[in-house]
Amino acid sequence: MAGKATIIIQGTAWGVRETQNGKRYLSVSVSPGYRDRNGNWKSQPEHYYSVWPAGYANLNPVFDQIAQLRQNQDQFVDVTIVGEISGLDAYTNKKGEPAASCNVNASAVAITNVRQKNGGQQGYGAQGGYTSQPPASDQWANGGSDPEF
Repeated sequence: MAGKATIIIQGTAWGVRETQNGKRYLSVSVSPGYRDRNGNWKSQPEHYYSVWPAGYANLNPVFDQIAQLRQNQDQFVDVTIVGEISGLDAYTNKKGEPAASCNVNASAVAITNVRQKNGGQQGYGAQGGYTSQPPASDQWANGGSDPEF
């Protein structure tokens, strides 16, 4: 099969970082899990992603918006990312659990939700800030600056 596989990641953006030579990337964590037979949520160790713009993608506007939202440390920004994995680092975390850190070349990043630290999910009832239903409004239409955020 030719080419690389495209992946979709849903997670929490922790901020925009910058390398010494000025390249910007997004730091994202994902808390994977599943429901057991009894419907109980079982968490897996967290995965960490460094999300870089793919060569042709201009992600600066969404990176700027995430950086602005994260200035308030009590706000969590949920994102959906479309991209290709370009590197993987498997390691053992401080708890002795297997963990992974991944580089992703992203062609698209969308802000899907903004949550307050102690303010609940703002209408998103699923675990970990994920949702099985689409956002109530088109996140591209209003730039994510709704007053209820």
